[in-house]
Amino acid sequence: MKIRDVREHINLLIYDSKPLVLSSLSGINVLVSLFSIGILLYYYGFPLSQDEKQFTFQLIQASFAFYILRFLIKVFYDFDPVSFVKKNWFESSIIALLIVEGIAYNLFNTLFLEPIIQSIGFNSFADFSTIFVQLFIFIILINNFFKQRDFKPWLKIHPALLFIISISLLTLIGTGLLLLPEMSTVEGSISFTDSLFLSISSISATGLSTLDVPSVLTFKGQVVMVFLIKIGGLNTIAFGAILLLIAKFGVGIKYHEVMEDFVNKGSLIQTNSMFAKIFIWSTAIELMGIILYYFAFGNQGIFQNNGDRLFFSIFHGISAFNNAGLSIFPGGFMHPDVILNPYAQLICTGLVFLGGFGMIYIFDLFEIRRLRERMRFPWKTIEFGTKISLYFTLVFLVLGAVLYLLFEYNNTLVHRSFLEDIIHALFMSASTRNAGFNIVDVSALSLPIIIVFLFLMFVGASSGSSGGGIRTSTFAIMWASVISIIRGKKNTEIFKRTIPIDVVLKAYAIFLFFILGNMVGPLLLSITEADLIASGKYDFLDIVFEHVSAASTVGLSTGLTAELSEPGKYVLIMAMFIGRVGTLTVAYLVGKRVLSSNYKYPSGHTMVG
Repeated sequence: MKIRDVREHINLLIYDSKPLVLSSLSGINVLVSLFSIGILLYYYGFPLSQDEKQFTFQLIQASFAFYILRFLIKVFYDFDPVSFVKKNWFESSIIALLIVEGIAYNLFNTLFLEPIIQSIGFNSFADFSTIFVQLFIFIILINNFFKQRDFKPWLKIHPALLFIISISLLTLIGTGLLLLPEMSTVEGSISFTDSLFLSISSISATGLSTLDVPSVLTFKGQVVMVFLIKIGGLNTIAFGAILLLIAKFGVGIKYHEVMEDFVNKGSLIQTNSMFAKIFIWSTAIELMGIILYYFAFGNQGIFQNNGDRLFFSIFHGISAFNNAGLSIFPGGFMHPDVILNPYAQLICTGLVFLGGFGMIYIFDLFEIRRLRERMRFPWKTIEFGTKISLYFTLVFLVLGAVLYLLFEYNNTLVHRSFLEDIIHALFMSASTRNAGFNIVDVSALSLPIIIVFLFLMFVGASSGSSGGGIRTSTFAIMWASVISIIRGKKNTEIFKRTIPIDVVLKAYAIFLFFILGNMVGPLLLSITEADLIASGKYDFLDIVFEHVSAASTVGLSTGLTAELSEPGKYVLIMAMFIGRVGTLTVAYLVGKRVLSSNYKYPSGHTMVG
């Protein structure tokens, strides 16, 4: 009898029991996964005795055994097991890893990859592998949850609300994790306010912190931070892809126009693969930065231990590309082992530039298919949005660097070589618009460059990036509108294209909302921080700088953050939150959508200017 005939006979025998077995497995899977997450939080978040650790780890192993058993049963009950394994290659790979590591651990009391990783100085691989595998098991659970269920359209959710809810949930999850005792060196845990502040700062890729991250957070806490940065750094295009993928929740046709503000119109038909594409490309760029950092750091000073050197590279590679501005170097990039390292500064500048450039524009510039098209058809050029992002990003980078050299030549750039001056200027120019890393004491900067930095932070990064501000595209449209008015043109034109009036009005709306937010915020801070201002240590300009930095999700500070009062911290938390979700998103949510726009009132005329 052939194998195919045997399999067909088995399929007939198990046919009747298949629905009951698989549905039972799905229910048990949810319970086991929730239990496992709770066990992991207990295992890594609380101080445990050796016996408690051993018992808890056995429970984690038991959950792994269930995942293996569940997968094998699913393979057995599938009518074509080989095709099932190929189709679910990701889950199959994780299960294979679990089996190999389970055998190695139970027979040889070690993990298969542990000796290799420990040979380069990474001594905590056992803990990392457990987190890694459990994380991916959880991803599989979520993926199956959305893939296998047909949500009814009765639940109508505004895309702006869904976007805000997603950021809020991530922030609260991050806050809860950072509150765990083992995440910090503070007895008990850090305060709720500081935990919330650090969580939203990581999620929003801002970089402000009320705590000294390297000394207050433990290694576990820093790992949580880097995960929050990575998740928060998935830009608005990625969130737009998620919105469309879960449109089965019931996002109606009337919200499609709003959704197009999260997703480029041309990418709407590609959203099934857009999120995966963004994740793969961003991770690849981060990996490239991590490798470059690892070699650039060398093996001196704080980088003598290979494990520390690798983690420093991972943390700052992810933080720089996602424009987070958070650092675990004591003193940040001003640490002696970093501030004198031009290679590390150039790598950081490149990662910050790419992170603030926008993923869809990176695709347009560097995707192999598009490069080949432009080589075959020279008349084909980069897309209109890419031109705006590229040209204005470069202009602001050069403008910021030149002005920094001009105003700081006899101040913070004294006693440096000309090449060091250029590297520092480029670093500060790129970081000021997007990230918030600094290699000088911001409070020591001259007043003219502080004003320049305020402008650069206000403009911010490109649309569809992990940066903030009003965005370069908004500024470009407003600039083109002003130039067109001065020249007496009826339409707004840029790069030989006409900008629709609704896009121009939207740009001005973003600008006005941002202006309003940065008027109200400093006003509130001037009330909450009246004592600090009265002490003479800080003035109103420091307050404005701090708020614009938070609202633009940049993260530069003149030193005020750590001394903020409790109410002042919540003012900045709100600024970072709105800066992350976008002022227009909030406006869409609170604004009432008109039933029809196919009418107009009689013309009205008044003097302007």
